[in-house]
Amino acid sequence: MTYVSPILNILSKSLRNIGKTVIRDFTEIEKLQSSVRNTKDFVSKTELSVEKRIQDLLMRIKPDIGIEKTNKNKSHTCWLVDAIDNTLNFSRGLENFCLSIALKEKGEIDVCLFYDPLKDEIFFFQKGYGGHKNDSKIRVSEKKEISESIIGINNKYENTNDIYDICFTRELLYKKSVEVRESGSLFLDLCNLACGKFDCCFFVNPNDNLKLISSLMLRETGGMISSVKLKNSEFFIVSNKYIGKLAKEMIEDNYEKG
Repeated sequence: MTYVSPILNILSKSLRNIGKTVIRDFTEIEKLQSSVRNTKDFVSKTELSVEKRIQDLLMRIKPDIGIEKTNKNKSHTCWLVDAIDNTLNFSRGLENFCLSIALKEKGEIDVCLFYDPLKDEIFFFQKGYGGHKNDSKIRVSEKKEISESIIGINNKYENTNDIYDICFTRELLYKKSVEVRESGSLFLDLCNLACGKFDCCFFVNPNDNLKLISSLMLRETGGMISSVKLKNSEFFIVSNKYIGKLAKEMIEDNYEKG
Protein backbone atom coordinates (compact mmCIF):
# COMPACT_ATOMS: atom_id res chain seq x y z
CA MET A 1 0.00 0.00 0.00
CA THR A 2 1.31 3.46 -0.91
CA TYR A 3 2.15 5.61 2.09
CA VAL A 4 1.12 9.21 1.64
CA SER A 5 2.13 11.73 4.29
CA PRO A 6 -0.68 13.87 5.76
CA ILE A 7 0.69 16.96 4.00
CA LEU A 8 0.69 15.25 0.61
CA ASN A 9 -2.78 13.88 1.20
CA ILE A 10 -4.18 17.35 1.92
CA LEU A 11 -2.30 18.92 -0.99
CA SER A 12 -3.45 16.25 -3.46
CA LYS A 13 -7.13 16.59 -2.58
CA SER A 14 -6.98 20.38 -2.57
CA LEU A 15 -5.13 20.64 -5.89
CA ARG A 16 -7.76 18.45 -7.51
CA ASN A 17 -10.42 20.92 -6.38
CA ILE A 18 -8.39 23.87 -7.64
CA GLY A 19 -7.82 22.00 -10.88
CA LYS A 20 -11.55 22.01 -11.67
CA THR A 21 -11.41 25.79 -12.05
CA VAL A 22 -8.27 25.54 -14.17
CA ILE A 23 -9.95 23.05 -16.52
CA ARG A 24 -12.99 25.30 -16.89
CA ASP A 25 -10.82 28.30 -17.75
CA PHE A 26 -8.62 26.25 -20.09
CA THR A 27 -11.70 25.10 -22.01
CA GLU A 28 -12.74 28.73 -22.42
CA ILE A 29 -9.27 29.71 -23.61
CA GLU A 30 -9.31 26.95 -26.23
CA LYS A 31 -12.49 28.43 -27.66
CA LEU A 32 -10.89 31.87 -27.88
CA GLN A 33 -7.81 30.82 -29.88
CA SER A 34 -9.44 31.56 -33.23
CA SER A 35 -11.02 34.75 -31.93
CA VAL A 36 -9.68 38.29 -32.23
CA ARG A 37 -10.11 38.71 -28.47
CA ASN A 38 -6.95 38.97 -26.37
CA THR A 39 -6.73 36.25 -23.71
CA LYS A 40 -3.98 37.96 -21.69
CA ASP A 41 -6.25 39.46 -19.02
CA PHE A 42 -8.26 36.26 -18.75
CA VAL A 43 -5.10 34.16 -18.26
CA SER A 44 -3.68 36.59 -15.69
CA LYS A 45 -6.91 36.42 -13.74
CA THR A 46 -6.82 32.62 -13.75
CA GLU A 47 -3.18 32.50 -12.68
CA LEU A 48 -3.71 34.99 -9.83
CA SER A 49 -6.78 33.07 -8.67
CA VAL A 50 -4.91 29.74 -8.64
CA GLU A 51 -1.95 31.34 -6.89
CA LYS A 52 -4.20 32.85 -4.22
CA ARG A 53 -6.01 29.58 -3.55
CA ILE A 54 -2.73 27.68 -3.26
CA GLN A 55 -1.31 30.34 -0.92
CA ASP A 56 -4.40 30.16 1.30
CA LEU A 57 -4.08 26.38 1.40
CA LEU A 58 -0.39 26.44 2.32
CA MET A 59 -0.90 29.06 5.00
CA ARG A 60 -3.46 26.79 6.65
CA ILE A 61 -1.04 23.86 6.62
CA LYS A 62 2.11 25.69 7.79
CA PRO A 63 1.30 29.33 8.60
CA ASP A 64 4.81 30.04 9.86
CA ILE A 65 6.49 29.28 6.52
CA GLY A 66 6.75 31.79 3.68
CA ILE A 67 5.84 31.18 0.04
CA GLU A 68 8.12 31.84 -2.93
CA LYS A 69 8.23 31.07 -6.62
CA THR A 70 10.55 28.25 -7.63
CA ASN A 71 12.77 30.54 -9.70
CA LYS A 72 13.61 32.54 -6.57
CA ASN A 73 16.28 31.35 -4.20
CA LYS A 74 16.11 33.50 -1.10
CA SER A 75 14.86 31.34 1.77
CA HIS A 76 16.29 28.27 3.49
CA THR A 77 12.81 27.19 4.55
CA CYS A 78 9.69 27.98 2.48
CA TRP A 79 7.01 26.68 0.17
CA LEU A 80 8.00 26.78 -3.51
CA VAL A 81 5.08 27.34 -5.86
CA ASP A 82 4.50 27.57 -9.61
CA ALA A 83 0.77 28.20 -9.98
CA ILE A 84 0.85 27.27 -13.68
CA ASP A 85 3.95 25.85 -15.34
CA ASN A 86 3.91 26.79 -18.33
CA THR A 87 1.69 29.89 -18.47
CA LEU A 88 2.32 30.44 -22.19
CA ASN A 89 1.16 26.91 -23.01
CA PHE A 90 -1.95 27.46 -20.91
CA SER A 91 -2.68 30.79 -22.60
CA ARG A 92 -2.54 29.21 -26.08
CA GLY A 93 -4.68 26.18 -25.27
CA LEU A 94 -1.69 23.82 -25.25
CA GLU A 95 -1.96 20.92 -22.83
CA ASN A 96 1.56 20.85 -21.39
CA PHE A 97 1.19 22.62 -18.05
CA CYS A 98 0.85 21.70 -14.40
CA LEU A 99 0.46 23.06 -10.88
CA SER A 100 3.60 22.71 -8.77
CA ILE A 101 4.26 22.75 -5.01
CA ALA A 102 7.39 21.80 -3.04
CA LEU A 103 8.26 22.11 0.62
CA LYS A 104 11.78 23.30 1.33
CA GLU A 105 12.96 22.91 4.93
CA LYS A 106 16.47 23.63 6.17
CA GLY A 107 17.76 23.84 2.62
CA GLU A 108 16.35 20.48 1.48
CA ILE A 109 13.28 19.36 -0.45
CA ASP A 110 11.53 16.48 1.32
CA VAL A 111 8.17 16.69 -0.45
CA CYS A 112 7.03 17.90 -3.86
CA LEU A 113 4.05 17.31 -6.10
CA PHE A 114 2.87 18.26 -9.55
CA TYR A 115 -0.72 18.14 -10.78
CA ASP A 116 -1.77 17.87 -14.42
CA PRO A 117 -5.46 18.84 -14.21
CA LEU A 118 -6.30 17.90 -17.80
CA LYS A 119 -5.21 14.30 -17.28
CA ASP A 120 -6.08 14.29 -13.57
CA GLU A 121 -2.57 13.00 -12.82
CA ILE A 122 -0.75 13.82 -9.61
CA PHE A 123 2.96 13.07 -9.38
CA PHE A 124 4.31 13.18 -5.85
CA PHE A 125 7.70 12.51 -4.35
CA GLN A 126 8.66 12.20 -0.70
CA LYS A 127 11.99 11.46 0.88
CA GLY A 128 12.38 7.76 1.64
CA TYR A 129 9.05 6.73 0.08
CA GLY A 130 9.76 6.93 -3.64
CA GLY A 131 7.90 8.62 -6.46
CA HIS A 132 4.28 8.02 -7.40
CA LYS A 133 1.83 8.82 -10.14
CA ASN A 134 -1.60 8.80 -8.53
CA ASP A 135 -1.55 5.48 -6.61
CA SER A 136 1.19 3.75 -8.60
CA LYS A 137 4.91 3.76 -7.84
CA ILE A 138 7.06 4.99 -10.71
CA ARG A 139 10.64 4.41 -11.85
CA VAL A 140 12.91 5.83 -14.54
CA SER A 141 13.37 3.90 -17.79
CA GLU A 142 16.00 1.25 -18.48
CA LYS A 143 16.95 2.49 -21.94
CA LYS A 144 20.68 2.07 -22.56
CA GLU A 145 21.13 3.38 -26.10
CA ILE A 146 20.96 7.11 -26.75
CA SER A 147 19.68 6.38 -30.27
CA GLU A 148 16.57 4.82 -28.68
CA SER A 149 16.06 7.62 -26.16
CA ILE A 150 13.83 10.63 -25.81
CA ILE A 151 15.54 13.68 -24.34
CA GLY A 152 13.76 16.75 -23.04
CA ILE A 153 15.22 20.26 -23.28
CA ASN A 154 14.01 23.15 -21.16
CA ASN A 155 14.46 26.42 -23.00
CA LYS A 156 13.88 29.10 -20.38
CA TYR A 157 16.55 31.62 -21.37
CA GLU A 158 17.95 33.65 -18.47
CA ASN A 159 21.01 35.15 -20.14
CA THR A 160 23.10 35.10 -23.33
CA ASN A 161 24.97 31.95 -22.29
CA ASP A 162 21.67 30.09 -21.90
CA ILE A 163 20.64 30.93 -25.45
CA TYR A 164 23.94 29.77 -26.94
CA ASP A 165 24.14 26.59 -24.85
CA ILE A 166 20.54 25.52 -25.40
CA CYS A 167 20.90 26.06 -29.14
CA PHE A 168 24.18 24.13 -29.09
CA THR A 169 22.53 21.24 -27.21
CA ARG A 170 19.53 21.18 -29.54
CA GLU A 171 21.71 21.19 -32.67
CA LEU A 172 24.02 18.51 -31.28
CA LEU A 173 21.16 16.16 -30.44
CA TYR A 174 19.57 16.66 -33.84
CA LYS A 175 22.89 15.91 -35.55
CA LYS A 176 23.08 12.68 -33.53
CA SER A 177 19.51 11.82 -34.61
CA VAL A 178 18.30 11.81 -31.01
CA GLU A 179 14.57 12.31 -30.40
CA VAL A 180 14.11 15.68 -28.68
CA ARG A 181 11.05 17.05 -26.90
CA GLU A 182 10.55 20.66 -25.80
CA SER A 183 7.22 20.72 -23.99
CA GLY A 184 7.72 24.09 -22.33
CA SER A 185 6.78 22.68 -18.92
CA LEU A 186 9.92 22.09 -16.92
CA PHE A 187 8.18 20.07 -14.21
CA LEU A 188 6.14 17.89 -16.56
CA ASP A 189 9.40 17.02 -18.31
CA LEU A 190 10.83 15.89 -14.98
CA CYS A 191 7.68 13.89 -14.24
CA ASN A 192 7.90 12.23 -17.66
CA LEU A 193 11.50 11.34 -16.88
CA ALA A 194 10.63 9.98 -13.43
CA CYS A 195 7.98 7.64 -14.84
CA GLY A 196 10.05 6.42 -17.79
CA LYS A 197 8.48 8.35 -20.69
CA PHE A 198 11.63 10.45 -21.15
CA ASP A 199 15.12 9.05 -20.62
CA CYS A 200 17.02 12.27 -20.00
CA CYS A 201 16.46 16.01 -19.56
CA PHE A 202 18.82 18.94 -20.11
CA PHE A 203 18.79 22.22 -18.22
CA VAL A 204 21.24 25.09 -18.56
CA ASN A 205 22.31 27.12 -15.51
CA PRO A 206 19.46 25.96 -13.24
CA ASN A 207 18.95 27.64 -9.88
CA ASP A 208 19.46 25.79 -6.61
CA ASN A 209 15.75 25.12 -6.09
CA LEU A 210 15.49 23.26 -9.39
CA LYS A 211 18.56 21.23 -8.49
CA LEU A 212 17.06 20.30 -5.10
CA ILE A 213 13.69 19.33 -6.56
CA SER A 214 15.33 17.30 -9.36
CA SER A 215 17.57 15.56 -6.84
CA LEU A 216 14.61 14.36 -4.78
CA MET A 217 12.66 13.20 -7.82
CA LEU A 218 15.55 11.27 -9.35
CA ARG A 219 16.81 9.87 -6.07
CA GLU A 220 13.40 8.43 -5.30
CA THR A 221 12.86 6.91 -8.76
CA GLY A 222 16.27 5.35 -9.42
CA GLY A 223 17.73 8.01 -11.69
CA MET A 224 20.91 10.02 -11.63
CA ILE A 225 22.10 13.61 -11.90
CA SER A 226 25.29 14.91 -13.43
CA SER A 227 26.54 18.31 -14.45
CA VAL A 228 29.15 19.69 -16.82
CA LYS A 229 30.69 23.11 -16.27
CA LEU A 230 32.04 24.54 -19.51
CA LYS A 231 33.16 28.15 -19.94
CA ASN A 232 30.57 30.24 -18.08
CA SER A 233 27.76 27.71 -18.09
CA GLU A 234 26.58 24.61 -16.29
CA PHE A 235 24.85 21.83 -18.18
CA PHE A 236 22.59 20.05 -15.70
CA ILE A 237 21.65 16.53 -16.83
CA VAL A 238 18.98 14.39 -15.15
CA SER A 239 18.44 10.92 -16.52
CA ASN A 240 18.08 7.20 -16.01
CA LYS A 241 21.19 5.26 -14.97
CA TYR A 242 22.62 5.01 -18.48
CA ILE A 243 21.70 7.84 -20.83
CA GLY A 244 23.02 10.67 -18.64
CA LYS A 245 26.56 9.33 -18.85
CA LEU A 246 26.38 9.15 -22.63
CA ALA A 247 24.84 12.61 -22.88
CA LYS A 248 27.52 14.09 -20.63
CA GLU A 249 30.29 12.59 -22.77
CA MET A 250 28.59 13.91 -25.91
CA ILE A 251 28.50 17.45 -24.49
CA GLU A 252 32.13 17.34 -23.30
CA ASP A 253 33.42 15.94 -26.60
CA ASN A 254 31.60 18.42 -28.82
CA TYR A 255 31.28 21.67 -26.90
CA GLU A 256 34.53 23.29 -28.01
CA LYS A 257 33.85 22.21 -31.58
CA GLY A 258 30.50 23.98 -31.38
